[in-house]
Amino acid sequence: MKFQPALTKSDRMEDESGDGLDEHLEDTQKPPPLRSALTRPVMISIANYAMITLLEGASLALIPLIWSTSIEFGGLNFGPASIGLWLSLYGCMDGIFQFTVSPHILERFGARYAFMASIAVCAVTYTMFPFENLVLRHSVGGLNVILWPLILLQLSSFSVNKMGFSEFCDSLLDAYRY
Repeated sequence: MKFQPALTKSDRMEDESGDGLDEHLEDTQKPPPLRSALTRPVMISIANYAMITLLEGASLALIPLIWSTSIEFGGLNFGPASIGLWLSLYGCMDGIFQFTVSPHILERFGARYAFMASIAVCAVTYTMFPFENLVLRHSVGGLNVILWPLILLQLSSFSVNKMGFSEFCDSLLDAYRY
């Protein structure tokens, strides 16, 4: 059995003053409330990121869905191999674009205009679906030379859409401060 030594008056004074200091340190070490971080520029960035993510996710889901749907129902009637070939071509094209062209666009025009362009080209991505189907409906033999440039334009616009994610977190806040 161990006995604790008796505290002297000076030990008690240090102990009491130490408690007050610890409480003060605990108050200063608490993280700030979430409400203080949700300023107007942060809320604008969150809304912009949500919008571009929604548009990109919808495009990513619609492309294989519409391409595999039959022509009578508004699709292109592509097989899995054709869809895979086009999407792999898109992946290569997007990688080259994001590595070579995107930094120059961001440097020349800034993140704000690049972001607005990436939102605007979503209209091209979505409007190409009915035009592609229209071209296939009026083509002879089911294969039309006009269809391939339309698909390339659609995939290129989808690649520009992805440019909106480039340096998004770092520079979009600065773009909306003025």
